[in-house]
Amino acid sequence: MPVRDYLFYSLTNSVCSKCLRKVEAKIIFREQCVYLVKHCPSHGHQEVLIADDIEYYKKSLEFVKPGDMPLRFNTPIKYGCPYDCGLCPDHEQHSCLTLVELTDRCNLSCPICYADSGVEEIYSNGQVRRRHRSLQEIERMLDAVVANEGEPQIVQLSGGEPTIHPEFFQVVELVKSKPVKHLMIVALALSSCGKMLISTWNDKCASIIKPNIAAARDRVSLRNPVS
Repeated sequence: MPVRDYLFYSLTNSVCSKCLRKVEAKIIFREQCVYLVKHCPSHGHQEVLIADDIEYYKKSLEFVKPGDMPLRFNTPIKYGCPYDCGLCPDHEQHSCLTLVELTDRCNLSCPICYADSGVEEIYSNGQVRRRHRSLQEIERMLDAVVANEGEPQIVQLSGGEPTIHPEFFQVVELVKSKPVKHLMIVALALSSCGKMLISTWNDKCASIIKPNIAAARDRVSLRNPVS
């Protein structure tokens, strides 16, 4: 009798990486790694590596605590997870980290970008334009987070490349005006973006997030493959 080359561990739900249709998924162990294996009727078989250490993965599931609820929910339960997300009353946890996307645009077009950002005006599907969010849109997003969380623990500015937003430092000041405990900026800060960020760091960011300037320069330099 032939034997499968993996060990079945559990069953869960996921979404197709192409069309976002809800699909059933297996969690399997194979060659000391943990994979999510799923099948979409339209896009076929898909595998995603979710851990490269089986024992560490199993140990991570041992910690269980009651979820911390947000101060309010934003959407009703209608179609089920993930389609009611917003957050709906079925959501098990508050937003311990909120990611605010300032822009769809970037000064790179990495094929593995999880946000599908790039330098091109149009997304790869050829239907939607990449754009910067307006300050008004960003403030509405931040206000929604504050209404849900009271004092958000972490707000993360992302994109796209957030530092190419034409009003980037106004956005940082806007976050500063809200009761946000910690601000994080997810930025590659490559080439012209990095030069812009570092050249204005002393005047702008130092008064907002008080970084170690020398360390910040080192980090940008280390992450910048462009000479």
